Amino acid sequence: AERLRREQIDAIYTSPLQRARRTAEAIARYHPAVPLHEDPALLEIHHGDWQGLYAWEVRERYPDELHEWRMFPTRSQMPNGESFSNILKRTLTFRERICAQYAADASIVISTHDVVIKILVADALGMHMDRINRLWITNASISVIEYTDALPFLVSLSEACHLGHLESVREKQEAI
Repeated sequence: AERLRREQIDAIYTSPLQRARRTAEAIARYHPAVPLHEDPALLEIHHGDWQGLYAWEVRERYPDELHEWRMFPTRSQMPNGESFSNILKRTLTFRERICAQYAADASIVISTHDVVIKILVADALGMHMDRINRLWITNASISVIEYTDALPFLVSLSEACHLGHLESVREKQEAI
């Protein structure tokens, strides 16, 4: 929130989930005139049977499914979870709606989750969606995509200098 304090913001959108919502509310405190919208399209992928498990537990209980998720997310579905095609559709539909609703020079903050951010970045870069798990998104980081009439541009990815140190997978962080 402090990092975005002096930025021009036209709207804030957030996932209804607590961590993203609290982040959006903290940003909104510095921008009291900016509308804050909760949108279920920004929910994280539903992890099904993996929900609430530590990464080591998923590795231990679901090694084949985890391998498929990491290598080929477009064809995987976590046991009793959401399909990739569903989160892809809702994320890109959200992006299309927001781009149609706001002027090209509008600054929209989206407080959301790992997979949603990876999809937006991969889409902007024209990446194959099976490569999204090669992107590392640090919690509380800022990624910027500029949508123009010609092309989208990835301006920054997982920028986290405001956290005071560089985050990396070498920091013993884990993601599934």
